[in-house]
Amino acid sequence: MKKRCAGLAVLVLSLAAFGVGNAQIGFYGVINANTHNVTVDSAIVFVSPTVDTFSTMGWSATGTNLDTFPFPDLANWPDSVELLGKIDLAPNISMFPYPVADTWYRFTFAGITAPMAMFYSGAANVAEPRSAIDHLQRLSVSPSVVTGEMKVRLQPMGTGRPVVVIHDAVGNVIRSLDCTAGADGVARTTWDREDGFGRLVPEGIYFCRYAASGVVAVRKVLVTH
Repeated sequence: MKKRCAGLAVLVLSLAAFGVGNAQIGFYGVINANTHNVTVDSAIVFVSPTVDTFSTMGWSATGTNLDTFPFPDLANWPDSVELLGKIDLAPNISMFPYPVADTWYRFTFAGITAPMAMFYSGAANVAEPRSAIDHLQRLSVSPSVVTGEMKVRLQPMGTGRPVVVIHDAVGNVIRSLDCTAGADGVARTTWDREDGFGRLVPEGIYFCRYAASGVVAVRKVLVTH
């Protein structure tokens, strides 16, 4: 029987520390605050036959921004997710979906514009390897929810001009981006949401990947129009 609890705002966090089997997929959440202040206090995740409860350590989203939160290392796509938190000053706002990928779910909130959350998984063939060293510092993108131009910043490894490759959610190469290194040793480039043929890519999940000298760094982003 699935355990339940009150929940709120977007899901995110590594479940590896909570013992959810062998990692097979990365799991992620996106929250649309819809002009509100949203705080996530805790979550309950059911991946049959295991139920795990964890603290989300004050994850939050405010205003009109979309915020993406990583929740890697699930054995399988979860049967259910329950979130606990508050919207503005209202406590114990809940959400208990049986999540379907790329589907928006509204929080149980009395306001006219209720905040929403969406869930998705990563692509196994471009997933970031556990052996990658300092990959979080090696590659960064801004913003992670892309509605216009995305800025890419990386610390290159090895020799040669660094290249960042954009993949779609199933691992297809969408575009390769040459990076220009500055005097500070940091390489930078931008992505305008276009593929290699100059066409605007569809909305969805994409991966920004850099690999050199045995180090692989991957950033996952959500493209919206």
